[in-house]
Amino acid sequence: MVASKEDKYVGIEVSFQVTKNSVIDRQSGQAKSRFEQIETLGYKIGYVLDGAGNFQRENALRTICSYSHCTVAFSLKELDVLCSFLKEYFL
Repeated sequence: MVASKEDKYVGIEVSFQVTKNSVIDRQSGQAKSRFEQIETLGYKIGYVLDGAGNFQRENALRTICSYSHCTVAFSLKELDVLCSFLKEYFL
């Protein structure tokens, strides 16, 4: 999904995996190039990741976190972190 205000944009990818599959590996493999493209345009990218299948892929999570402006899990406390990030960026 994309959040925007005027000429500012944040791409947010959401992934919840109960079992292991290739989604987290795909996200990880694309993280660096996406981050670089978005940074070049002056925009931001974030991820909401949750589910045991995602957390079982530690290397993929580490890569995604390295190439993200904001990565959170799906909980009220974590989503508050994402909301704070968005408010700060858009103000």
